[in-house]
Amino acid sequence: VNKKYMVYILALFTLLVISFIANIVVPIVIVRPLLVTQYFCPDDWIRFQDSCYYFSKQEENWNSSRYNCSTQHADLTMIDTMEEMNFLTQYKCTSDHWIGLTMTKNQTRQWVNGTIFNKWFDVKGNGKCAYLGDDGVATARCYTERKWICRKKRHL
Repeated sequence: VNKKYMVYILALFTLLVISFIANIVVPIVIVRPLLVTQYFCPDDWIRFQDSCYYFSKQEENWNSSRYNCSTQHADLTMIDTMEEMNFLTQYKCTSDHWIGLTMTKNQTRQWVNGTIFNKWFDVKGNGKCAYLGDDGVATARCYTERKWICRKKRHL
């Protein structure tokens, strides 16, 4: 009777250990790193509010800059609020950076996501592609080489 009782206790203990590993240890080891990497921005990206921003170190034309953003599952940044404008202006330092605003064929300004620019800030110049400079947003010929700013939403 004692031996059967010990086998029964050992079996219950083994099941308890397996249950603990399956329900506690495995979710922590597998799920937690996924949550951490989704919450934070990738290396070399800067978090601001719900987005991640990449400020390039090299210079390219507007189309190449946009392509470089797309390889990182991002696009050239749009500027939706004054807070975002202030953040971008402060963080970019003194270099001009391409942003995701262009002039369409019918002479309206459009963001890279297809929405029409609502003119909440001034855009200087009559070029086709927009950049953020020391004096705000201006335009230039798209083949000019500048640094650029990518933006992507931070995944929660």
